[in-house]
Amino acid sequence: MEMRAIRQRVVAAATLFVSSLAAAQTDVVIPGVQIEGWGKVAEVHGRFARPSGAAAKVPAVLILHGSAGVDGRGAFYAGALQEAGIATLEITMFQRGGRPRTGHATNMPHAAASLKWLAAQPGVDAERLGVMGFSWGGVMSVLLSSELVQERLGKDVPRPAAFAPFYPVCTIMARFLTRPQHAFYDAHTRMSVTPMLIHIGTRDNYELGERPCDALVAMWPEAARGRTTVRNVADATHAFDSQTGPRQFFEAGAQAGRGAMITVTPSPKDAAEARQSIVTFFVSHLKP
Repeated sequence: MEMRAIRQRVVAAATLFVSSLAAAQTDVVIPGVQIEGWGKVAEVHGRFARPSGAAAKVPAVLILHGSAGVDGRGAFYAGALQEAGIATLEITMFQRGGRPRTGHATNMPHAAASLKWLAAQPGVDAERLGVMGFSWGGVMSVLLSSELVQERLGKDVPRPAAFAPFYPVCTIMARFLTRPQHAFYDAHTRMSVTPMLIHIGTRDNYELGERPCDALVAMWPEAARGRTTVRNVADATHAFDSQTGPRQFFEAGAQAGRGAMITVTPSPKDAAEARQSIVTFFVSHLKP
């Protein structure tokens, strides 16, 4: 009976640990650096890490989370980038359930402050900065490549050398970029020639059609189109690289405003391939 009780306590403890870990992955307050704010944002919190043993200045990638806040995806890519000789900074823009309702402009100060902070670090090369983001952060990653947005942020905010948006709700972007009342109206007509790699699943419920990001990129100037690669991940859903379990939720703005249930089905195989392609992309353009 005593051994059985011990086993039961061990199982209970393990179950509690796994449950706590899963909860932490979906709502994480990132400890670490405190970054002086920019614009209306007083302060930005993030986790910064340089490659182990790095002596000289290294490139760095800013990681922007999705609508659910920091949830494990950033760390999934950050570790691989660090192993490849690239520093990473993942910031918290809002907590789970706290996504702004007035547009991505509300979080641009977070990105601006973080890029300035990275450029000021003695161990980081300010000329070799990249940006990647997921969904909400993916939209921001696309917009940060626009010269119109860069001009609004000002000359003191570094201009990244490479961008890697993940499933940046291309159908929604194509819609709001052409609306005069939107904060980023016409940003697509000023896309820079900075290299960009987009990952999007062909079963992403946010979108209309199987290759929505191809249609978005087709709206850009020819020079920008030539520097952009869209990787359409066959049969993958939105957030196919999620580090938590499958889920569904309703999104009113999905499918060009029609609204839709969004399905997230994690695909470890596709996630691993995406991670490798991200490392290859940033190594190629940031040259650690």
